[in-house]
This record gives sequence, C-alpha cells and structure tokens, in this order.
Amino acid sequence: MKKGIVFLLLLLLLSACGSTVNPDDPSTDGGTAVPSSPSTNPTEPSPSGNSGTKQPTDPIAAATSEEAAATILLALKQSDMTTLNAYIHPEKGLLFSPYAHIDTSSAKVFQASGLPPFTDSTVYNWGAYDGSGEPISLTFKQYYEKFVYDKDFLASESVGADEIKGEGNMLVNIKEIFPGSFVMDYYFSGFDEQDAGMDWESLILVLEELNGAWYLSAIVHSQWTI
Repeated sequence: MKKGIVFLLLLLLLSACGSTVNPDDPSTDGGTAVPSSPSTNPTEPSPSGNSGTKQPTDPIAAATSEEAAATILLALKQSDMTTLNAYIHPEKGLLFSPYAHIDTSSAKVFQASGLPPFTDSTVYNWGAYDGSGEPISLTFKQYYEKFVYDKDFLASESVGADEIKGEGNMLVNIKEIFPGSFVMDYYFSGFDEQDAGMDWESLILVLEELNGAWYLSAIVHSQWTI
C-alpha cells in the first residue's frame, strides 16, 4: 500500500514539472534529459564568407606619386605581378615602351589585372629595335627581362623625380603622350668605362592621378640610341 502511494506521488510530481519518463526512450536516463546539440550562432561568420579584405588585384589607392613609384619598383624587382597589376591605371591600362620615344602605333598596352603570366608563350610585337628596325618579337617574360627590369634599378645611381635623367639623340615624348603625368626616372650613367657613358640606361615609371590616387600608366625603358 505504501509503495502504491509513493509511486502515485512520484507521478504527480513529474506531471507538475511537465515531463514524463518513457523507459523505452533511449534519449532519457532515469528521467534526466539528454542535452541537445548547441545551435549555430547566427552572428558567427561563415569560414567561406567574404571578410571584406581587398583582393590583390583591386586598384590600390596610393596617396602620392612617390609612394606609388616606390611600391611599383619593388614589385618589378621581385617580379610581383599581383602588386603590379593592382597599380595599373584602371582606365588607360599599362603601356610598355622599349625606348623613351613612345610609338603609340606599336607600343603594347595591357588593361588592369590583364598582364600575361611569365609562363605565357605568346610572342608579342613590342615595336622595332633601334638601329636595325627589326621587330621586337618577344614573349612577355623575355621583354620584361630585356626592357623592364634588366638592371637593379632599385639601386640606381640617381633618381629623377619628375625629371628625365638620361637623354640622348632620341626625342622623349612622354609628357606629350601623358600630359600632366609624373615621371620617376631610375638612372645609371653607365657600366663600362670603355663605353664612355654610351651604355647609360634608365627605367621610367609614368604615373597619373585618378580620383585622388596614383596609378601606373606606362613603363618606359630608356638607353643610348644610335
């Protein structure tokens, strides 16, 4: 009789607490509820979500021409095409000229984020060699090694800030092609004393401002010409 009363009291107590015990339910153990899996926090960022970080090929807003030039020159030394692509003028693209007199009819222009990789086997026509007039037919990598960073211009002998340092018998028309531009001329006066300065060489970065930021519009190789 006492056992029946205790059992009845237990049922009444469980009913008052709003829970029941099903002895056949594996999710219960003597009336103790098994905790459910923690719910996903809706404010927790997804691992695959966009964090808002600027992509490497997005235009980079350099506040000054000198700042842009310094970063670009380091990228050229390191063959860092990701950074170089990010500095290409977003409207005009990037022009390559093998000599200080820019021939717009033959100079190659690549749009922003459109530089060929060094593995590209395409042979482009970059203009004509001074003296012989033979076409400059090279892959992008070959042109880069001959007419872009063929010397360590990061350690150049002198730098012309909006000044052309190396001048020969070729008319420099950069300011005519890019009026209002800012040029950085990385200059070596020569490498062999026997050449008496006729082996001078320059790498000229042509920068233009757009919406308060500076971008690269042209890379011009300059040297003594016949």
